[in-house]
Amino acid sequence: MKFNRKNTFLLYPRPPFHFDGTFHKPSHFPNKLKLDDWEPGKYWQSLRLGKKPYGLKIENSGTVTKPKLKISIYSNESFKKNELERLRNEITWRFELSVDLKKFNELAKKDKLFYPVLKKWIGMRNASQYTLYELLIIAIVLQNATIKRSQQMLDALIGRFGTKLEFDKKELWVIWLPEVLDKISEQVLRDLKIGYRAKFIKRLSKNFANGEIDEYRLRNLDEACTKKELVKLYGVGPETARILLFEAYHHYNAFDHIAPWQQKIYSRLFYGKKSVPATTIRNDIKKRYGKYSMLAVHYIWEDIFWKRKNEKIDWLEKEIRL
Repeated sequence: MKFNRKNTFLLYPRPPFHFDGTFHKPSHFPNKLKLDDWEPGKYWQSLRLGKKPYGLKIENSGTVTKPKLKISIYSNESFKKNELERLRNEITWRFELSVDLKKFNELAKKDKLFYPVLKKWIGMRNASQYTLYELLIIAIVLQNATIKRSQQMLDALIGRFGTKLEFDKKELWVIWLPEVLDKISEQVLRDLKIGYRAKFIKRLSKNFANGEIDEYRLRNLDEACTKKELVKLYGVGPETARILLFEAYHHYNAFDHIAPWQQKIYSRLFYGKKSVPATTIRNDIKKRYGKYSMLAVHYIWEDIFWKRKNEKIDWLEKEIRL
């Protein structure tokens, strides 16, 4: 699908704003059939709003204290006025452009141990690039698998059911609509060698195709109510719910569940030890950061993966299950 129509507008995030920290998350696993791309000061991704796919390019045109973003939207059709307004609102929501981090930054300044890290990324947002359905697909292929295996499964699914978008000299893929997989058999999915996940993906696709969950309505609910709705979805357990509460719905307090492999990394980052009880980790972070606990963890987590881009960290390589 080649996009030859383009519309450009400006957005002004609430300062401070860290462009590269917001739009590039090194902790996210890369797949060969790319959904997004990044270079310093520039970011591209496929974006689906409703049933329609778009190409999105975001460029840094400001500074940390005076942020300004140049937004380019690509399509194969002309843009309607209300369509552009919806896109503005969606981009603002997904990348938290209007969020006020003043209270979080004040807490960070009191943290003598981690303030040097937090200060480095001041203004970084928790970005939610994808729809709830798309995030669920990614979460499912990450379950009980190495990074390499997850890459293989996601590439197999995207290559079979996704759509390649061409815009701004980029080739990026967009994940299929749930209606597509609702119409195919579970065996077709199993033939792509994704194992038991075929059943999960099939059931979730049916849930979304039938309109059993409204991801936009959940944006107006508190954390507890949102979690209650999410765990109704087939295959969504405590860890997947935690991921979605933070990444899809921006609940900064979603730090109640710690997976065993995360526990090992947190132990190293927070205490310099191989293993610290998950309850100790959770209680210590919550005592320091309260309702901003998951956001604080996000800053520290992404910082170590940014370091990994430039240097080998032996203990980290062992824990991330390549």
